[in-house]
Amino acid sequence: MSSSEARKEDRRFIAETFRSHWLLLVLIGAVLIVAGAIAIAVPAISSIAPNEALGLVLLFVGIVQIAQSGKMRRDALFAWHLGLGVLAAIGGVLVYLDPFAGIVTITVLMAIVFALHGLTQISFAAKVRRLAGWHWFALAGCVALLAAALLMMKLPYGHTFTPATLGGISLVSAGCAYIAMALSARRSG
Repeated sequence: MSSSEARKEDRRFIAETFRSHWLLLVLIGAVLIVAGAIAIAVPAISSIAPNEALGLVLLFVGIVQIAQSGKMRRDALFAWHLGLGVLAAIGGVLVYLDPFAGIVTITVLMAIVFALHGLTQISFAAKVRRLAGWHWFALAGCVALLAAALLMMKLPYGHTFTPATLGGISLVSAGCAYIAMALSARRSG
């Protein structure tokens, strides 16, 4: 099988997976949206530190995505979901624990996590660019990269606008991408 045939087969499989597991993917999107909303709201309305809130949210999202990766039967989808889950979980633990205090600031660590997440989403969007709704993942990846850039610029943060706010916005956009692509696949099937 040539590489172009293999890519077409992968796209067909991904499209079929999004069609057959659309409800699961909508639920994953909803979890990401709720997690993002929590990351945005909790630091603004409570005394919980923004870094701790974002760390716990990322850990939870990572665990959900790792568990969900078991539903994917094909290497590309399994690896993508597992990779995003592991990245989010490890990033969440590191953001929560801040083990590199004095060496790497927590803001830089968050920026790295979101930049990697954004690059992963953009590469997935490029892989499935012929499927309906692929642009939502490209947009979510760009939002994650923008969040990473804004974190690196160290905007002036206040009690209501924190690094967790940027992370939450990125999670909400990723959740919207899951829902949009799953519903597009369901309609086209």
